[in-house]
Amino acid sequence: MVLWQLLLYTLSAWMYYSLLAIGFGFTLRSIKFFNFSYGGAFLVGSYMAFFLYRMLGINFFVSILCSFAISGLYLLLCYKFVFSILLRRKAKTLVSLIASFGLLAATSAGLGMLFGNQLSLAARKLSDIYTIDILGASLNIVQVLSITVTPVIIFFLAYLRRKTRFGVAMRAIEDDSEVAELVGISKEGTLMKIFFLSGMIGGFAGIIQALDLGNIPASGLLIMLPTVVASVVGGMWSFWGGILGAFILAVAQQLTVVFFGGDWIQAVPFAILIIILFIKPEGILKR
Repeated sequence: MVLWQLLLYTLSAWMYYSLLAIGFGFTLRSIKFFNFSYGGAFLVGSYMAFFLYRMLGINFFVSILCSFAISGLYLLLCYKFVFSILLRRKAKTLVSLIASFGLLAATSAGLGMLFGNQLSLAARKLSDIYTIDILGASLNIVQVLSITVTPVIIFFLAYLRRKTRFGVAMRAIEDDSEVAELVGISKEGTLMKIFFLSGMIGGFAGIIQALDLGNIPASGLLIMLPTVVASVVGGMWSFWGGILGAFILAVAQQLTVVFFGGDWIQAVPFAILIIILFIKPEGILKR
């Protein structure tokens, strides 16, 4: 019974980290640097859901859908008014990295001033009330939704990437943006769509965590560590690499809790990252 419970917890964490890694990987492969403002989209999604649902009293599902759009718009605006300018000026990667970190810090501070440091959705009550028994194991409703809904989203994104015109343009920009432009692909338009999609995915992940545990302004920075680790470990240049890295991270964290306790769980991403950088710095899966 304990093993079954552990497997379900691991599956839930795997799906959650996979979602984060996929959204982060879209911008990483397109602009070739770690975009920490993705953590800002994570925060914007959860706090906008809190604002619309808890403070304005808008229907829950309408609030969630609006929050998706707002988090996507947030990352789109980050690209339009910051990253696109840096890309046109051919700024160094370090400059773009610092700019993305600055956007995350400013977003965290702004949300903290507007909403305070309390839990953003106060929805721990939701996960406490609605629990489901699965063959003797107990999961809250948010974990169940994560296990059931996230795979659908992942396969939809895989289809979008492989079988649509936008997906072809996305992969062309990832391979070589200059050659893509030569064959008629709009680099600017494609990147805007990529950032909007990535922001929506990050916002959805933020809502999931807010519903389960709640968020604070620092959550945007804290969540970036496991996100980066999952992407690097699995392979930064591979769509499925992020999912593989998320699986390794989820298993390692759950085993750490079992054998060493929850106090060590924050050290797991660091340990995995260091090991992979020594053994295979390009990640497990190649481009």
